[in-house]
Amino acid sequence: MEIRFPMWLRVVDRPGARVFAALSGMESFSRALIAGVMPLEAYRLLETAAKVSQAYAIVGGFSLIVSLMVPLMMRKVRRKWVFSAGCLCMVAAPLLMITGEKLPFLAGLQFRSLAVVFANIALNLYILDYIRRKEFLVAEPKRLAAMGFAWCIGPGIGIWLHKEFGALYVFVPSAIAAMMTLFYFWYLRMKDNPMVAPAKGKPPSAMANIRRFISQPRMRLAWVITFTRSSFWTTFFVYPPLSIIKAGGDPMIAAVMLSAGQGLLFLAPVFGRLGGRIGVRQVITGALILGGLATIAGGFSAPYPIVTALLFFLAAGGNAALDAVGNIPFLRAVHSYERAEMTSVFRTYIEMSQLLPQAIFTLALVYLPFESVFYLLGAFFLFTACLSRMLPRRL
Repeated sequence: MEIRFPMWLRVVDRPGARVFAALSGMESFSRALIAGVMPLEAYRLLETAAKVSQAYAIVGGFSLIVSLMVPLMMRKVRRKWVFSAGCLCMVAAPLLMITGEKLPFLAGLQFRSLAVVFANIALNLYILDYIRRKEFLVAEPKRLAAMGFAWCIGPGIGIWLHKEFGALYVFVPSAIAAMMTLFYFWYLRMKDNPMVAPAKGKPPSAMANIRRFISQPRMRLAWVITFTRSSFWTTFFVYPPLSIIKAGGDPMIAAVMLSAGQGLLFLAPVFGRLGGRIGVRQVITGALILGGLATIAGGFSAPYPIVTALLFFLAAGGNAALDAVGNIPFLRAVHSYERAEMTSVFRTYIEMSQLLPQAIFTLALVYLPFESVFYLLGAFFLFTACLSRMLPRRL
């Protein structure tokens, strides 16, 4: 007698694009729900934009150090425990922020950043194990679309709940979503690839991994592209909302801008197909140019909140295209025997995008007007667009 198991049970045995899309979407919703609230709370507690930049820079710097130590950790413990630690950090972060006090709030910011470190590294390695290289153009846009749904509804809902009902009604649901992500992950029962499982030999140092990464031109270029993309998102969730509030705009304008901008990630499959048709390099270059020009224009429109929101929505469209195909240069360049080490270095773009832009913005805001943040970011976008022309034509 032949027994036919339901499709959803068979998928668990070997996770595919749909499973990783669901897992990424759930994890993203936990973070997205409080993403729009955090800069507003930080501004309320710290009182100036420069201090907010300082706080984000310190958080990013510590997370960067931790991210470089993760490969050493993964030689002692399995990836499932690393991903679980990320989920638990995401549970702790919003619960600390509920207090509304400076120190617990800053601790919550740090836990949230560490959650991204642990969860992102482990999840990327699982994806490299289970998704074939030729499937990246299909799998990555699907995953980004699921994340786009979370980031589309999360920030707007979070700001609305915070405005209407208070912090408790935002931060507690965020913690619950993180717990649900953890439960779903353990339900999947994914196995580690022996190639990246804990080893018995002497582990390579973080500096050795960095030197190996830097020695590969395609790795360097892939990192710069994703760093630029991530720098936009870290700026998008902090400075445009502050600009809107400083200009006298309603917080719901910022909420709509954040949700609509993230909703553009739904177009990730479209950008993926476009990359397959005209080439990934063309999509990346065009997206960087669009994002750079719209961001610079957003600085000039600062006195007009609605115009500012529209321009950053346009810039988010360019960045959504980068989200859809921006990881592909790395995924196609990394060798299977050094996935864990190279992934840990590559994904430092996340912490660096929280550290470097914030540090530069902190210094700039001492001498320059608030809008200088947007001019600097836009110029960097255009610089990266020039570098992207060095990507292989047949990428």
